[in-house]
Amino acid sequence: MLHHSGGTARVFDGLVRALPAWLEPVPLELPGRGRRWREEPVHTAADAVSDLDARLADAGVTGEFAIFGHSMGAYLGLSLAARLEQTPGQARCSVLFASANLGPLRAQPLFEGDPLHADDEEVLRVAARFGGPAPQILENAQLREHAVRLLRADFAVCDSFVRTMRRTTTESHLVVCCGTDDLFSDDQLDAWRLSSAAETDIVRFPGGHFYVDDEAEAVARTVAARLPAPSAEPVTTTAAGGEGSSL
Repeated sequence: MLHHSGGTARVFDGLVRALPAWLEPVPLELPGRGRRWREEPVHTAADAVSDLDARLADAGVTGEFAIFGHSMGAYLGLSLAARLEQTPGQARCSVLFASANLGPLRAQPLFEGDPLHADDEEVLRVAARFGGPAPQILENAQLREHAVRLLRADFAVCDSFVRTMRRTTTESHLVVCCGTDDLFSDDQLDAWRLSSAAETDIVRFPGGHFYVDDEAEAVARTVAARLPAPSAEPVTTTAAGGEGSSL
């Protein structure tokens, strides 16, 4: 599970609880947040994908697994899946759930210049298009400063993806998920078909950019329906101690 810009793995808490027991959720976080809050954030998509690749190995994920990438995480999930396909013998993403983002080939940079040079107000204006930080964060000077710092770094990651990696393709089955009230059109979502050599499905859920929290049970059903349920035979335990398919 790969989070959105300025976010943490907490965005998936509801989904983690709603998933069936035979699926093992593996929420990953980039540096600078959650348990990794002391680490310096990364500023490019290439560095973010390298970090996630290492975290995947640390989690003991082997064989076939699925990626659920939300917003920024959708683009990083695409790039991570493609990188693993280029390295025989590694874990392989069989299904990529690309959530709350438009097809990469239709994407444009969010800022005219380098996001790392954008002032705080500009960063918050862009973030507000997608829901933005919670009011209680903006009302606290220290929390606001931290949120803007993370957003600026993550927007730089997104910018570098759009400028250098948006033509990335994968062999994974692609499931595009989006809220009905999000700002992305059907044509923009349909553009994801150009990013996969496999089948592409598009699923809409009630809600906005963060539908994944409000519609956790419906999202969980969609995820489970597109992944192979475990057989009756014994399941090999992964190095991380879990069983079944990983997400």
